[in-house]
Amino acid sequence: AIRLSALSALCLAALAAYVAGDAPATSVDDFFYAGRCEEPGERCIITRKSNPMPFAPVPTYEPSTLAFVSLGDWGCGPTNCDQKPDPMHQSAGDTQLMVSNNMAKSAQAVGSSFVLALGDNFYFAGVKGVDDPLWASVWQTRFMQPSLMIPWFACLGNHDHYGNAQAQIDFSQMGLDPRWIMPNYYYTTTRDIPVTGQVLQLVVIDTVILDEGYARNMLKEKIEGGVLDGQVLTEFDARAHVRKHAAADQLDWLEETLAQSSADWLIVIGHYPVYSGGEHGTTVSLANDVRPLLEKYNVDAYLCGHDHTQQHIENAGVQYYVSGNGALRGSVKPISTTLFAAVDPGFMTHQVSGDEMVTTFMGSQGRPIYSHTLARKRNVAA
Repeated sequence: AIRLSALSALCLAALAAYVAGDAPATSVDDFFYAGRCEEPGERCIITRKSNPMPFAPVPTYEPSTLAFVSLGDWGCGPTNCDQKPDPMHQSAGDTQLMVSNNMAKSAQAVGSSFVLALGDNFYFAGVKGVDDPLWASVWQTRFMQPSLMIPWFACLGNHDHYGNAQAQIDFSQMGLDPRWIMPNYYYTTTRDIPVTGQVLQLVVIDTVILDEGYARNMLKEKIEGGVLDGQVLTEFDARAHVRKHAAADQLDWLEETLAQSSADWLIVIGHYPVYSGGEHGTTVSLANDVRPLLEKYNVDAYLCGHDHTQQHIENAGVQYYVSGNGALRGSVKPISTTLFAAVDPGFMTHQVSGDEMVTTFMGSQGRPIYSHTLARKRNVAA
């Protein structure tokens, strides 16, 4: 896949943007910077200069609201991320545990009904099978707080595909831990919003199998960097036919699912970002193939990880929420439709009522660093 530089992404997003609300930025000077966001691993925040430090209230329980939390790129347990000698990877397990504890407190505070796991669930080469010790060391013993003993709707990231991705599906289908929900590579589910009679629909896609070449190129980079050995590539290539079969009908399924949706709120979840100013950048294949469907079928938001950042981007009426700061820290530059960006280990909370969805980005101190309120646009009486 073609990758975009931050400058190219700025131009692409400016051309595509026709959102109601904040106009696309025309220059990097339109943004407020706190910290060195372009330096990998440095904590920082970027906002619009017109609203440099927006107030973000602490999310609390709201009646008649469906609440949930989400995080991406969280798959570092006590030792599985320390193949890299740098301090960030050496401490990634501690970072993940900190994020876990902060997320548990927020989940309890808002009354979270479920968790969205946005991929890269197990670094650096997924799990080997349903009995892999990483299930316990990375997930079960790290997210065992009472408030997180709720369903986890998970999607697959590229690092999950570097191992046995099917095992994450089998783990779900076998009911080995009833929290883990991943019935297939892509799937959909609905949840009722209390009291209102309204429905939220989640559509989970596998972005990795939509862009085979991109995942393979990144794997080769990991091998060249000494993080993984060549055998992982051999095994990855050996499973290519499985991914190809799984990918064959995904875009058709996605369009059919979105077209048939009568939900009051419609959210799509994947691992790769459509738009991003992070270290990996905008995913052109998704901007070409998935973005038009999000816009055509009035999707409210697309949630993802992959870039080890937190971002809010608004484009053509669709909100793009990036949260890939679950264990590692990347870098970020603004693109023209960036409203917020940060490098600060954390997660998101979401609270959906009858008329609005409030998304709050939580940082490493367990405090909100940015909040966005989205008005309902589906099934609204004229």
